[in-house]
Amino acid sequence: MSLSFVGSRDFVHRTSPRHSTKGSKQSRSSSVHSPERRLSIIEEDGFTPAIPPRAHHRPFNRRWHLGDPPRHSFDIPPPKYSVWDATGPKGEKLLDVRNNKYIAQRGGLKRICLALFILVALIVGLAVGLTIGLRKRHSSSHSVQPPEDTMSSSSNATAPFPAGSYTLTSVLDTIKTSCSSEPSYWSCWPYHTYSDDPAEAVSNITYDIAAQEDGFVISGGYFQISFSNVSLIMVDPGTDSERYTFNTSTEKLTPLGGKTCFFDRTVVVGNLYTKKSKTYPPAPASNGTVSASTVMANSSSSKYQPWPFAGDVTQSINGGSAVPECYKTDNGRKTDRITDGIVPKAATDYCSCGYRNFDI
Repeated sequence: MSLSFVGSRDFVHRTSPRHSTKGSKQSRSSSVHSPERRLSIIEEDGFTPAIPPRAHHRPFNRRWHLGDPPRHSFDIPPPKYSVWDATGPKGEKLLDVRNNKYIAQRGGLKRICLALFILVALIVGLAVGLTIGLRKRHSSSHSVQPPEDTMSSSSNATAPFPAGSYTLTSVLDTIKTSCSSEPSYWSCWPYHTYSDDPAEAVSNITYDIAAQEDGFVISGGYFQISFSNVSLIMVDPGTDSERYTFNTSTEKLTPLGGKTCFFDRTVVVGNLYTKKSKTYPPAPASNGTVSASTVMANSSSSKYQPWPFAGDVTQSINGGSAVPECYKTDNGRKTDRITDGIVPKAATDYCSCGYRNFDI
């Protein structure tokens, strides 16, 4: 390998002593920048190494080749950026929000932040409340239900009056048997009126009253008669005779040992007063003793609470054909119809049972 230098005079000139005169400086400057005095290219036996290919896995900002210029320049600074220049999905800018008259005024941004904080607090509170409520509902659905009597007593206290289960402690006041050619076919429990035997005339009539959107309905089952979900109607509101009344038609039956008579379309009418005082059962005797009738009157189930006011109920039916219809029975099952001795009565003749707990 050989090395050669061109411009040896310049090399000798560089090794010569320097002069401090101005003319020598200019001469040296002109001699350095002269084309013929530049160093030639150094060759190594005429071999020039090849340029390696650029690596494509290099970062984008370092791939500075033709056709893919760098994104940044040291000569030109990047554009100024502000969060207020950001645009929304419809091209709106946050700067427009900032310059809004409600926000630009003093304290506007603080008020918006406060409103947002209150909104977030309400959402969090609602979520927590719903979670706790659902947990309580889930736990209550798996809890042990109280006995039926306890539930009825508590419902009387919480439901709107007169909803609940009640006992109308009354006496059998009147009996009429004119609708049938055989008076024994119509009967009224306990078969003795108050005028005949006060101690044997006590009757406890039970009712279940339920509240609905448009009022109250009443159901009852007693003395071989029953009805359900009959509407209660308020009569004479605001007066001393204010009361709930109901009227329905149902079937009444009379078992007579080996046969049963059916009185279809028996009308049941009841009045439950809300202000009028009851006079029965009587108050305990002054000497502290309690009469037999009072004991019977207070012997109703604990599920039913005493009706606190006056009340009366009547069962009645007019005479006519097929009043009554009597059948032989076998273990409670109807068999042959009985027609002997049954003569239809006029429609003006009627049968009835009347019960009340006042004006006795």
